[in-house]
Amino acid sequence: MFKLISNLLSLNVALGNKLRSNTAFDEGLAFNDAGEFKKAFPLMLEAAELGHEKAMCLLGTMYLMGQGIAVNGNEALSWLEQSRALGYEEAISVLGMAYATGKAGIKIDLEKGRELLAHAAAQGDKQSARMLDMIDRGEGMFRGLKKKRR
Repeated sequence: MFKLISNLLSLNVALGNKLRSNTAFDEGLAFNDAGEFKKAFPLMLEAAELGHEKAMCLLGTMYLMGQGIAVNGNEALSWLEQSRALGYEEAISVLGMAYATGKAGIKIDLEKGRELLAHAAAQGDKQSARMLDMIDRGEGMFRGLKKKRR
């Protein structure tokens, strides 16, 4: 009987956390979409800490871009990797772009970036496909890269 009550309490806590993570994410997303990043950040952090995979990705992006919080490449990678591990596909694209560009002081790893971008592009992500094309053509920030790779 004690085990049953304990299991029911654990389930209740888990469901409460899931509900709160969804609420925090929705509220944070509304602030994020309105460009109010300082208001969005604590809500995204709360949702991410409660296990919301989309919040983890958005929080990683906020750290990557310095939206509502100081730029922090290590935190960005940590949250994006956690989101990816939970199966959120969009995190793969953001990770690929981060590794390819070196945004937020992340060490450029073009091989890893290309691999992640190729995966995201194969899943239909047009932004990842465009970045792969830019890398291959040596355009934009990748100018001169083509010559160096030969």
